[in-house]
Amino acid sequence: MLCVAAKLKAVEGKGDEIEREFKKLVPTVLKEPGTVSYVVHRKVDAPNEFFVYEKYKDRDALKFHMSTEYFKNFSKSIMPLLDGPADIGLYQELA
Repeated sequence: MLCVAAKLKAVEGKGDEIEREFKKLVPTVLKEPGTVSYVVHRKVDAPNEFFVYEKYKDRDALKFHMSTEYFKNFSKSIMPLLDGPADIGLYQELA
């Protein structure tokens, strides 16, 4: 399985907008074939910071996710709300 771990930081005052966009996206992503988990977290003591944990059956499932129109639209909609690029890591599950 593949895991994606992403940290994002909102521009000051834009955290609620990013949260709304994620809340629209998550139910659809969870219905994708090969998506095992897609969980978004908002940092308690720094509400402009988000952590996203995604888990996919394999690389093809991740490619499918990234190719969907709704994910592309989501990415475009949050770009101007981000304070810098997202820190994204791709991990292979060991056990």
